[in-house]
Amino acid sequence: MKKTTVEKLNKVLDVTGDLIPIGNNKKAPDVEMTETDLSSDYDFSRDQYHTLVTKGNDALDELLAVAKESESARAYEVAAMLIRNLSDTTKELLQLQKTKKEIEKDVKDPHTVNNSLFIGSTKELQDLLLEKKKT
Repeated sequence: MKKTTVEKLNKVLDVTGDLIPIGNNKKAPDVEMTETDLSSDYDFSRDQYHTLVTKGNDALDELLAVAKESESARAYEVAAMLIRNLSDTTKELLQLQKTKKEIEKDVKDPHTVNNSLFIGSTKELQDLLLEKKKT
């Protein structure tokens, strides 16, 4: 914005102040995941899933009792949906285990070598391969 525009806005808004130059937008430092963060997040998520499953099972017991007493099709439908949701929650709990193992693997071994390059002559390479074959 031009300085005159800023002065006009300051007058209209009844504020005083100068333009503050905007510096280079510095990128925020990368946040590294530590094992303690991973463990605490995993423990929290696992506890939440266990709580949801436990409360869901209690609610399911009560809902089935209501459905039996009322013999309402809607009550049985809601019970079936709750059973499906509980099943999905237990699957998510297992998925959480799998995800944790994958993350731990990445955290422990971040330097995977996909390609290796041999620098030397073909004679040196053949000698190296022969030695490796003998052992």
